[in-house]
Amino acid sequence: MRLYGYPMLEYIIIFFTGILVGGINGMAGGASVISYPVLLATGMSPVSAAISNALGVTPANFFALIAVRDQMRAYFQEYKKLIYISIVGSTIGALLLLNVPPGVFEKMVPFLLLFASLSFLIKAKPVRGSRHGITERAGIAASGLYCGYFGPGQGVLVIAVLARDIRRDPKTLNTAKNLIVGVTSLISNIIYIFSGLAHWGAVIALLIGASIGGTYGGRYAAKMPAALYRGLILTVGFGASAWLFTKYY
Repeated sequence: MRLYGYPMLEYIIIFFTGILVGGINGMAGGASVISYPVLLATGMSPVSAAISNALGVTPANFFALIAVRDQMRAYFQEYKKLIYISIVGSTIGALLLLNVPPGVFEKMVPFLLLFASLSFLIKAKPVRGSRHGITERAGIAASGLYCGYFGPGQGVLVIAVLARDIRRDPKTLNTAKNLIVGVTSLISNIIYIFSGLAHWGAVIALLIGASIGGTYGGRYAAKMPAALYRGLILTVGFGASAWLFTKYY
């Protein structure tokens, strides 16, 4: 059953949702927690919504890197091991998504969205020790697997992992996050494109909106009070989780 009922209205809502999501993702990440329930509300299956959401919001991370494009080579060299690890995790996650029975995924979605929302309450404690490298690689691998299988909230998870290195300042963290999440999502998206499960009308509407938001919206999203930003994500995330628990349980 469709929540809105009118395709053109749905695309307009998805487009403006994309602008919001693109701007916030460019700044901090995790805003696809907002767009995923919007896609579900149009009547898509959970798997199609997850795939369409991933395909639509990925550009925001790349457009957010335009301002620091001259530094990309250096960033890639520094984080290439973590990028490769994340890609492997994402590929495995994407293949799992396409091969796990839809009924199983439907039962997991409320918990995954709840986890994505709760990730905004994670407070990274800076640390630097002999085991830090292993812990960081394991955390990035897990975030990559999560990206391929579901996606919303991955940017927050990546920042939570990277922030444990006390040498990284906020600007470095955000740029590294956009690079890791962007490349990781791009690889899993290639798998999604050939799945036949994407809703391309919604993908295009979300992609255009996210591209605009990632390019221009970030400067306004950066002015958003942190409490309002977290409150928005948590309200939508918890509300959608409660709705999905009611729907599937």
